[in-house]
Order: sequence, then structure tokens, then C-alpha cells
Amino acid sequence: MPRMDDERVSIVIPSWNGKALLAECLKSLNLQTYRSYRVTVVDDGSSDDTDAMLRWHFPEVRRIRFKENRGFCAAVNEGIQRTDGDLILLLNNDITVAPHFISRLVEAAETSNAAMFAPLILWRDNPTIIYASGDRQRANGRPESIGFRDPLERFHFPQTIFGVTAAAALYRRALFDAIGLFDPVYGVYFSDSDLSFRARLAGFDAQFVREAIAYHVGSASLGGSTIKRTRECFVNHALLLVKDMPAFLIARHFPAIARERMHQARRLFSAARNEHGAAGALRTLAEAWIGLIHKLPHAFHERRKIQRARKIPLSRLEKMLVK
Repeated sequence: MPRMDDERVSIVIPSWNGKALLAECLKSLNLQTYRSYRVTVVDDGSSDDTDAMLRWHFPEVRRIRFKENRGFCAAVNEGIQRTDGDLILLLNNDITVAPHFISRLVEAAETSNAAMFAPLILWRDNPTIIYASGDRQRANGRPESIGFRDPLERFHFPQTIFGVTAAAALYRRALFDAIGLFDPVYGVYFSDSDLSFRARLAGFDAQFVREAIAYHVGSASLGGSTIKRTRECFVNHALLLVKDMPAFLIARHFPAIARERMHQARRLFSAARNEHGAAGALRTLAEAWIGLIHKLPHAFHERRKIQRARKIPLSRLEKMLVK
């Protein structure tokens, strides 16, 4: 793995108790054909000797270590702020990449004005199935990974995308300079969708790079907790609407938004009932609403700044949304 004084690409990998996955990720980076990069791992309060593994097996990696777990957004934000590359590549610790991965992304950045670049992400345990080929944004407020769980051989790849998933994505540093970093209010889910939405509102474009291929385990950082994932999606879907969706579009698509809110609530209730019964499900739903209410003042405060700075016409933004 190169140690570059003049790094073109700064690779930031947040990691929490995933040293075996992280080692596989770093090994795949060692095989890259593109060499002008530097890896920074942000150890987010791990208790599995991640730091010792890095010092022993990957001494060239820059290490940032948190004493306690501060979450995905805090970890990637710290990594972005403590690196220097004009291009920032974010990778989850459960990602591995093909040998030409960085090269293809950099080539796209050199020939495009886009500020966000999405690779083709496949499931590591079944690479004939797609995990993501960029993100789309629905008018009901729900972001989606394009091609999620679709067979690779029969999939028609998108000509345009709305945004990228931060599990594996390349960003221009100028984007963060313009709109800010990831918002920790989201936790894990939708923080990258929020960033993509803010970028779009500010006039930045996104591009899908089919030739850059990554492989993802999926949900490793949350241990596969269905209730936790569903609760975060319920809360963060509402935060995304409050922060990023212009009022005109909320009014125009309100029936679809209301149906999606009901769908999110039913999913959370069902997931909690399966583990804790009806009473436990009601308690989980109430806790989710309380958590959302506590976060709304922040969301409305950010909304005022985001919407005042909007550069894209509403008509163009609406055409980007999927009905």
C-alpha cells in the first residue's frame, strides 16, 4: 500500500469492531493499479484490537482512534477533515474492491464535472446480484439503492442517478467545502442520502461508474438488527423530508409522502412485534416518535439554511425524483 506525500485520493474507512472485515478491505486496496492514494482508518471505539491489527499488519495506514463509539458520521467527518486529497473515497470496512476500482473512479472524475461518483456494488457472497448502482430519490421522500438485489446479467444500468451510497463512493473535496459534512443527527441510515440531496439542491451532479466494481457484505456495522435498522429508517425518512424537500414538492406529493410514513410505521411495528409482542411494538413505535421529536429542532434549523442556499430550479429537481 503506497505512502504518498502528495495524495490525490484520500481513502477514509470508518471501522467499529470489524477487524477481520477491515483486513480484507485493506488487502484489496493493496492490489490497486492506481497508486496515488493514502488510506485513513477511523477506529470508532473498537474493542476487538483493531488498532493493534493495523499497527502490526498495515503500518502504512494512517490511524485515527476514538476512545468511544461516536457513530458513522462522526467517524467519516473526522477522516475527511484530517486528510488532504482533492478526491475523497469513502469505504465501509465490509467493502472489498476490484483491482481497477480507484483507477476507474479517478478517470471518471477527470472527464466529468460531477462531484459524486457511484461505483457498481455487488454482494460479496453472491456477486451476480447487485447491491447498488447509485441512488435514486423518490418523491415520497424515500431514497433507494438502484438495482438492489436485482440480477446483474439482466439489469439495465441507469443513465442518470440522484446520489451515491457512502458504503463506497468518491466525492470531490470541493463538495464538502460547499455544503458541509455528514449530519450526525442521522446515525447510519440516510446520512448519505441527506448529503446527496443537499448536494443536488446546491447544484452538484452525480455519476454512475459501471467499470468501478466493489463488493459489500451489508449491515455488518449494525450486526443485522432488524428493529434498529427499521427504527432508524422511520426516524430518518422524516428528517430527510424536513431538512431537504422543498415545501412546494412536499405539498405537491403529500399523499405519497403520507402513505410512505404509514408504511414506515407499519414496518417498524411489525418488526418490533415479532420480537417483543404487541405491547413491546407500541413502546418501540412511541420511542421512535419521541426520538424524532427531539431531533426536529435541529432539522428545521438546518432546513432554513439549506433551502435558502438552493440553486437548482424546482422544475429540474422534480424531474430527478422518481414517482
